Amino acid sequence: MSNATPTRHDRTRLLARTFATRLEEVKQGFVERDEVVDLLALATLCREHALLIGPPGTAKTRLIERYCRILDTSPFTYLLTRFTEPAELFGPIDLRKFQDQSVYEVNTSGMLPEARIAFLDEVFQGSSAILNTLLTLVNERNFFTGSKTIHGRLITLLGSSNEIPDDPVLAAFSDRFLFRCRLDYVADDEVEEVLGMGWQAEQQQIRTDPALVDGQFGKTPVKVAGTERSQVAFPLADLAVLQQALADIDLSAVRDPYARIVRALRAEGIAFSDRRAVKAQKAFAASALLAGRLRAEISDLAVLTRLWTDPRDEQSLRRIVADHGVPIDTPGRILRDPYDLRIDLREYRNRLALLRTSDEIREMLRLLGRLAAEARRDHPAEQPLLKEISQAQRETLTKLREDFPEE
Repeated sequence: MSNATPTRHDRTRLLARTFATRLEEVKQGFVERDEVVDLLALATLCREHALLIGPPGTAKTRLIERYCRILDTSPFTYLLTRFTEPAELFGPIDLRKFQDQSVYEVNTSGMLPEARIAFLDEVFQGSSAILNTLLTLVNERNFFTGSKTIHGRLITLLGSSNEIPDDPVLAAFSDRFLFRCRLDYVADDEVEEVLGMGWQAEQQQIRTDPALVDGQFGKTPVKVAGTERSQVAFPLADLAVLQQALADIDLSAVRDPYARIVRALRAEGIAFSDRRAVKAQKAFAASALLAGRLRAEISDLAVLTRLWTDPRDEQSLRRIVADHGVPIDTPGRILRDPYDLRIDLREYRNRLALLRTSDEIREMLRLLGRLAAEARRDHPAEQPLLKEISQAQRETLTKLREDFPEE
């Protein structure tokens, strides 16, 4: 922006680049979940809410826990059923105050009203009492306990469901989730990678399980070299800077094409409320910011493909967005600078000498393969970078053959 000083601009870009690097660390622990991670980042920056739609067993909980780790926070997670009581989410009544002072007050310590990020599995299974309270919490960030009002710290509420119920009673609550993302089981040709990465995660959990460490073996938890990236957190204070920086993003270049898209959606009878249309602009700003820009471009409108309301409208929305010249092959994908790829490459090469097992070396080959694919896809003209990655792959393969000739 013209009214932003160079220092402020540079700091914002640096923070956005750092955040994008942290996101890459999350992605490398999962298969076919890059889009979900990007969507979590957009929801976090916008302080909006997201629905993850898909069957059980698609690593939703583990992915969210890993994502929260880069923010140095723990999510409040809970599986809702028809029998879940409000106290299980919002906290029990403070009985001492009620008995001694006749004051009705809820003890919210460690509960949803005090969470920064919350994940509610099967979110639409909640009772009307739970959903009504959640509606106030996600809209106003307020929780009412007796005569007191607690202003919550909630950044984003993440909900999951096998499907969005076709129930008018739930429509108002469902519409508060700006972002939507479908998850499914990984493709057949990725099964081997899922098995390998899943087993590494199980090994790490076994080796660091406090019950086994303290009770059975009495050993210090073992951390496997090379199986997990840097645990440097992205401070919430820096996240707040990026959240505030959304107000500095120039949307002028996309406002006219966006208005045409909104009119086209309405002409076809696709549900897209005024509230959703206005809030979508924050998503464009967040997409630009994560790409290191303070000015939105037409490609940022691709996030519209994740803002549908009715599942039956999803394909029509994608078609309309594409018809208006928006590239939608990879909506919400963050384009990293070649400088960031070189930082990753340098870290991988530094870790190579520390790898001791064949599994660790194969994991390094996988990471280098992903880095090479990203470089070829996003920066095909960066031939020196591509050659450096190729050289690192050869060095890693040589180490595997020399250290484990019989495998």
